[in-house]
Amino acid sequence: MGAAITPVFTNEDGKLGTLGVSRPLLEGYVRQRVLALPNVRAIEQCDALGLVPSESRSRVWGVRILRRAGGSAEEVLEADLVVDASGRGSRALKWLEEIGYAPPEEERITVSLSGVTRLYRRRPEHLNDAKAVLIALSPALKRGAVMVAQEGERWTITLIGFAGDSPPSDEEGFLAYARSLAASEVYEVIKDAEPLSDFLPYRVRANQRRRYERLDRFPEGFLVFGDAICSFNPIYGQGMSVAAIEALDLQQELRQGTEGLWRRFFRRAARSIDNPWQIVASGDLRFPEAEGRRTRAIRFVNAYMERLHVAARYDPVVARSFGEVANLLVSPQSLMRPGIVWRVLRGNLFNSRPTRAST
Repeated sequence: MGAAITPVFTNEDGKLGTLGVSRPLLEGYVRQRVLALPNVRAIEQCDALGLVPSESRSRVWGVRILRRAGGSAEEVLEADLVVDASGRGSRALKWLEEIGYAPPEEERITVSLSGVTRLYRRRPEHLNDAKAVLIALSPALKRGAVMVAQEGERWTITLIGFAGDSPPSDEEGFLAYARSLAASEVYEVIKDAEPLSDFLPYRVRANQRRRYERLDRFPEGFLVFGDAICSFNPIYGQGMSVAAIEALDLQQELRQGTEGLWRRFFRRAARSIDNPWQIVASGDLRFPEAEGRRTRAIRFVNAYMERLHVAARYDPVVARSFGEVANLLVSPQSLMRPGIVWRVLRGNLFNSRPTRAST
């Protein structure tokens, strides 16, 4: 769902706020700021081929690279610390095997999620100037959508399908799919809005978490980071937030020195990952088609969350509490506070139709 993101922040008055921007705009500014640092250099058009281990293979001293220009020869880029931040497609498992290290345990939740994103012209009359709409998927209706305002008076709209119920990538089919959703806001916007892009499909097979923190043996001077440790179903919007938290984790652990860094960092990062992984695992395992281990705790949480989503339609306090959890500002356990539980029970006196939220 990489067409747009909505960074979340807390205003001075304590209210949640979002900044709707396209991913290229945000990443462009981040890149500009990072490369303006005097001790940062980017090597472009270059592939990383593998690690350079010490003679004892207990430490990594650099990475082998190959520039894409014709006639280039393999080079060694020496480093005190090599960090693999290459995402879902990380080759860290292969690289570790090449220098004699076993792979970590892996947890997977198979989701078979598909989505199609398209940009549209945003007009002042759309949604009474609301900036975002979320139409959530449910086991009863495995279709949903996200619509977010972004720069240039545009909407980025993603239709989402679960368990093979893929949104079409053609004009008529895309519109019909939007019309079939549990709420009408997205359809009402796009039925006569001006399209600004082609259809951009994507597919996600699974959430996956690699348990580097459980390893007994790992080379000093090497770390794995972000989606290369744990990659999430993108409908929850957790990946970039978790990577940012891991950056703070690494900063804290580097202050203690580099010896034993891998063990300290992976253990600290695992604690940071636990809450978002719980959110994603519980959310996806609501669907019978999802493949993963359903503990008694997950079944309880799922039953409660179904009722919480119903209450959130009518109760802004419940909706805000869920938003704080979903955006990693507070722990999921906060949703079990007595006051929230009471509001959830009270909210379920209303009709329990499929969930919708808009802002």
